[in-house]
Amino acid sequence: MEISLDLLLPRDAASVPATRRLLNAALTALGVEEDIRVDIGVMLTEACTNVIKHAEHGALYTVRASIQDRRCQIKVIDCGTGFDAAGIPSPEPAAENGRGLMIMQTLADGVRYRTFLQDGALVSLEKNLRYGEDSLGGLLLADSRVPVMTDAEAEMEEFATRLFDMARRGDAVELIGYVDAGVPPNLSNDKGDTLLMLAAYHGHADTVRALAARGADPERANDRGQRPLAGAVFKKEAEVVRALLEAGADPRAGSPSAVETAKMFGHTEFLAWFEEAAPPPA
Repeated sequence: MEISLDLLLPRDAASVPATRRLLNAALTALGVEEDIRVDIGVMLTEACTNVIKHAEHGALYTVRASIQDRRCQIKVIDCGTGFDAAGIPSPEPAAENGRGLMIMQTLADGVRYRTFLQDGALVSLEKNLRYGEDSLGGLLLADSRVPVMTDAEAEMEEFATRLFDMARRGDAVELIGYVDAGVPPNLSNDKGDTLLMLAAYHGHADTVRALAARGADPERANDRGQRPLAGAVFKKEAEVVRALLEAGADPRAGSPSAVETAKMFGHTEFLAWFEEAAPPPA
């Protein structure tokens, strides 16, 4: 059994209770015992609040929660400057602030911190789960055949996740540095979305051009048959559409194609570009 949530959130205090309720709903539906759910809610709240209060850069942060058999893992990733958990002193007994790390370490069955130079920090929290009698989670667990990842596999998955986040944010310089160092330009996630597709959908034309120049395929569809150009048309990202056409994307390929998408959503300004399969000069 494996269930996952992947949330890209604004660094706003209102995101914390919303995220907590969403994860708690999943845990409740599975029949996780209440005291475990309370601990997870507090851990998640402290990790998210720490990002909102202390991350110095970036308007967004990421929460990834996975429930695998008898274990729940929460990863909170920000775009700040990171921190040295070992160097943070314990709070004074009467202090009202500074207790977040201590609370997480007390409630979690596993805590891991990682700082990425100039690219934020990750807090990973793990909690062992207990399911109620005749619960859905217990029944699913009985039939579970999900293999447990090795540490090396987990590290690789974490690294790939960072690359996909760079594509979404348009961090072209750092992402292209990894591609030039050997990361496949057509690397895709578990949904078939390539780095180029994620950059295109989120409006980062420079990243699209840089990836295409290094061999990323502008025609590669994801598992749902969607192509980068149709996604850029849907989002009305004119400069991304321009970049993809320059890279050789076919506006009539895919289902729906970019042409069909433009007609469907009334983005008729792109149709003239597609007649020549190239946009007018910028």
